[in-house]
Amino acid sequence: MRHIIPNRRRLFTTIGPLALAGITGVALSACTNSGASAATPTPACGSTAPKLTVQASGQATATPNLLTLDIGVDVSDPTASAALTEANDKATALSNTLQLAGVAKADIQTTNFSIQPNFATNGTITGYQVANTIVVKLHNLSASGAVIDAAASSAGNAIRVNGLTFSVDDTTTVDGTARADGIGVAAAHARSMATAAGESINGVCSITDSTTTYPLTENNLPPAASAGAGATASVPVQPGTQQSTAQVTVVYALDPSTTSHKG
Repeated sequence: MRHIIPNRRRLFTTIGPLALAGITGVALSACTNSGASAATPTPACGSTAPKLTVQASGQATATPNLLTLDIGVDVSDPTASAALTEANDKATALSNTLQLAGVAKADIQTTNFSIQPNFATNGTITGYQVANTIVVKLHNLSASGAVIDAAASSAGNAIRVNGLTFSVDDTTTVDGTARADGIGVAAAHARSMATAAGESINGVCSITDSTTTYPLTENNLPPAASAGAGATASVPVQPGTQQSTAQVTVVYALDPSTTSHKG
């Protein structure tokens, strides 16, 4: 279970007839007559009606619960056949080790395979290099260091760890928290601005948002060829924190009765 931490503690605000949480990339008309089409705004949200547009950002953080590992084998031999045979053996040992460590087959995917000749300075072929790369999803982060160490040991000096990425497997909750936080900020700003101007908010005309989730810290490992057989401790890994940021734009209708008395 991941831990969701809103960056700011705010009560979610409902303005007018719409509950504003969890709305992504849409424009909603809140100022419509019950007998009219939702696409036909009443004067409160019409093109000439007084409106207030507020942009705000909301944030929430979560602890990653998924590690995606880019790993593989890289073998060189005098002949293509020998290089292929050795690479196949190493890749099979790597895959078997991962599965014995509890990684499901569905979480192991081949992403690259290549056979390349090696050349001397005079252009003659001196051998062949075979690379087989897989991407592995590790859901048990507490055991991920031991899994990486076992995988590296299984392929010896042929192992290559190209990098790893921590992420939140399902961002629905943390993204929703960030959106709600952004909407709360927008609502507070709208109320304060309307009050300062002597206006009154009369509903919501539209809401749009753009939400992104990214790690707060970089977590990468160097190539692990030197950490093959003989390693005495599990690879230390730290998941860090994942942050979701929602940029929201809310268009509020202003009460025509208060606006019409200005001036």
